[in-house]
Amino acid sequence: MDIETFRKRFVKHSDEELIVMVTKNASKYNPDAILVAKEILTERNVDIETILNDENAKKVDNSFKTEKEYIESLSAIDQMQYLSEKRAEFEENIEEIVESNNADLTDEELLANFEEILDIVMKTGSFGDLSDIHSKENYYITSNIIAQRNIKTPFLLNIKIDFVNMIATRDVRKKCNKYIFFGFILIALGVIFTVGTEGNMIFYGAVLSGLGLLIAGIRGKMQIKRYYSDMMEAYS
Repeated sequence: MDIETFRKRFVKHSDEELIVMVTKNASKYNPDAILVAKEILTERNVDIETILNDENAKKVDNSFKTEKEYIESLSAIDQMQYLSEKRAEFEENIEEIVESNNADLTDEELLANFEEILDIVMKTGSFGDLSDIHSKENYYITSNIIAQRNIKTPFLLNIKIDFVNMIATRDVRKKCNKYIFFGFILIALGVIFTVGTEGNMIFYGAVLSGLGLLIAGIRGKMQIKRYYSDMMEAYS
């Protein structure tokens, strides 16, 4: 993408958005994009150099330890807690992160990214971890962005989407089977122990929990069946 294209796009951004782009998110952008963003801010009389110097000073103050060194300094239990919290934070912000990464992409670039996700899932036969490009979250969020933009997907891409959706439904089916299995187990144990203890309320709870899992599993299977039915109609 050339500098003029960046300029036409970035001139619509607010000062705050451009400042975030050249500071916190600088590593995510092309050097030419950063250069254009700085020029636009300068034209708007924003003292971007002072802002950058302040940001660098903060980094120096806060970087006496890298994150890796900090984690290594923790006990095993504290490491687990820290990493768990970081993952939870990432999960909470995953939608915002994906949308931010795709915000400045053209429709063609977005489709290219989406196709890369599809290709990796098809190659590996499964979705990746939360931080992987081919995570289930990234797939669904990117798919929603494409739908929101009303981007028409090519025929071959639709075939890939259907294939990946079948992989997704396979995972859902496995989860539903687990729900049904554990639902039956809880119901059976709950009934047995409730009868054996003459109506202990704790085991009533087990029965209710089992029913909840059983219903969730059956409902999930029905949704999968409906999806396949819709897909068959689409190709008939």
